[in-house]
Amino acid sequence: MLVLFALVIALKNVKAEQPQPAGPVQKDAAASVSQESSITEAVIPDSAVQPPAEKEPLRVVYVTFDDGPCTHTPQVLDILDRYGVKATFFTVGCYVEKYPEHAAEIVRRGETIGCHSYTHDYAQCYASADAFLNEVTRWEQAVTAACGAVPERECLRFPGGSRTHYADNVRDGIKDGLRQRGIHWYDWNAGDNDKWLAGNTQELPKTEYFRQSYRACMKWFDDMPEEPVILLLHETEDGTVQILPEILEDLKARGYVFRTLDQHPSWETPGT
Repeated sequence: MLVLFALVIALKNVKAEQPQPAGPVQKDAAASVSQESSITEAVIPDSAVQPPAEKEPLRVVYVTFDDGPCTHTPQVLDILDRYGVKATFFTVGCYVEKYPEHAAEIVRRGETIGCHSYTHDYAQCYASADAFLNEVTRWEQAVTAACGAVPERECLRFPGGSRTHYADNVRDGIKDGLRQRGIHWYDWNAGDNDKWLAGNTQELPKTEYFRQSYRACMKWFDDMPEEPVILLLHETEDGTVQILPEILEDLKARGYVFRTLDQHPSWETPGT
């Protein structure tokens, strides 16, 4: 699969709520001093009251894996469990049929399973809007057979991303069909370039190239912490699996909160 690393930022500000400090205690002139009890009421000067602290943006990351399930899936699930992280797995229907036990384990572990077509064949997927929607139906059938049901909130990722030129003539029809079925699609705005080896102009070892690519893209978010990160990884790439612990540790060190795409705010906005 050739995935051109795309920067698609369709992001929302998410801020954590903090309780506001109480205002200054006001002195009641009529009752400030009780002659009978000789008790006076303390007054806090306005200058002593500190303004509320500025809210820190909530950093949110959605870790996603494409093209599975595969033989690496159990190892990826174990790593996620080790770090207490949940992710979204955009699976391919024919591989769900090949590895039904891995697809079922994704669901059993509490991860989110999503649609990445049935064949991942661009010519078949984008032959027409109906052809694409038929791929979705076949994926749903494969997941139902392996996992018992499709998710209530069905997430989808276009093979090659929703802006792929392969979809130019059918994109609008596909999106209309997905909306009618209540399916939400998601691209990405970060990754490790594990499917864009042409970018490895220095001929680094794969793991080092993936590592440096991930670090470079995360720098984009240093000055915009309020923008959610949708991180694209491929569980089919051995190098990505090798550096996955480093990636999770780095995201935690940066203060990110991990969520799955069925928790994305778009689900709370009708028609999106």
